[in-house]
Amino acid sequence: MKSTRLVLSALVGLMLLVAACSPQAAPTSAPPATEAAATEPAAVPVTGGTVVNLGQNDTLGSFLVDDKGMTLYLFTKDTPDTTVCYDKCATAWPPLLTTGNPVAGDGVDASKLGTTTRKDGTTQVTYNTWPLYYYEKDKAAGDVVGQDVGGVWFVVSAAGEKVETAAATEVATEAPAAAGATTVSLGKNDTLGSFLVDDKGMTLYLFTKDTPNTTVCYDKCATAWPPLLTTGAPAAGEGVDASKLGTTDRTDGTVQVTYNGWPLYYYEKDKAPGDVVGQDVGGVWYVVSAAGDKVGSAAQATEAPAASAGAATISLGKNDQLGSFLVDDKGMTLYLFTKDTPNTSVCYDKCAVAWPPLLTTGAPVSDEGLDASKLGTTTRKDGAVQVTYNGWPLYYYEKDKAPGDVVGQDVGGVWYVVSAAGDKVATP
Repeated sequence: MKSTRLVLSALVGLMLLVAACSPQAAPTSAPPATEAAATEPAAVPVTGGTVVNLGQNDTLGSFLVDDKGMTLYLFTKDTPDTTVCYDKCATAWPPLLTTGNPVAGDGVDASKLGTTTRKDGTTQVTYNTWPLYYYEKDKAAGDVVGQDVGGVWFVVSAAGEKVETAAATEVATEAPAAAGATTVSLGKNDTLGSFLVDDKGMTLYLFTKDTPNTTVCYDKCATAWPPLLTTGAPAAGEGVDASKLGTTDRTDGTVQVTYNGWPLYYYEKDKAPGDVVGQDVGGVWYVVSAAGDKVGSAAQATEAPAASAGAATISLGKNDQLGSFLVDDKGMTLYLFTKDTPNTSVCYDKCAVAWPPLLTTGAPVSDEGLDASKLGTTTRKDGAVQVTYNGWPLYYYEKDKAPGDVVGQDVGGVWYVVSAAGDKVATP
């Protein structure tokens, strides 16, 4: 009996020993695990913190970049910890955003990193209180296309200051006009007389829809009519009145040259010095006189208004299948687009490449057989003036190669040749 009790006691002791060694005893090992965790890196990077590093090139030295090497910029019109770059400006200069505390890479002073809250609630990284940005035209790591744009955008040093372009620093001792300034000179031809050009002889224009010292030409308009920009006070060439030169700030932060209050532009279709393809386009674009006024064409001043400044002529063409329909003065077929609304074109971009609008630089003219009262015009978004007939904007078709071609007829069930009455001509 005694031996039985001893056996039972031994079994109980063995069970207690097994329980002590079971997984429930694991909490006794927690302190070492806690000690190990304390030696690991801080958890800031995993919270979405944006990393700011240093990049470098031979021209600018060291400057801030993101973790992929994309260049970062400051905007001198900002104030400490406050951005003024929104809308179109922020499209051209996207802010450097973060969803956690920004992190300093090697050579970057962590104490200078901070954030500011934008109007849309996003958080933008700052450095030395400067909000930081990318530039949309920088396409690869190390690109610095945005450096010194408009004299207000600069890469940022490790000290948190703007980095001056080396070239600008070298000419700092020269006359102020030389420091990245744009020169406006005078050009001339037999038709228009004297007019403003840049230092390479490329023609400059004004836009009559602008108001004094304010441009309204952006987006597609600015692609067709690039603004004349400067990164310093503009300089007057011989014959140009320096007192009429000025500047205006564009919404992307660049600085555009003005003359007599008119913002100045190039025209994309001018390919060589002396070209004046942009003259009188849409009745709103003109070369600029030395006095700072628009220059009308010499022909316009002496000839009948309708026939003068490049007015489009509308005639009637005909074939056996469609009967009579509108053509231009060379016999090229004209079309209407049923998705347009009266006197308003919705055909732009790729549509306008396939279906070029019929433009005019004067009141359009009709040949015999057409109702002149149905002729009109509509102003397109780029300022060009398109001919209308019975309220329909008129177009060519790119696949029509010769007079009389009607390849565009009934394309997509929305493009049609136009009758003398101003209606679509259905295919029989």
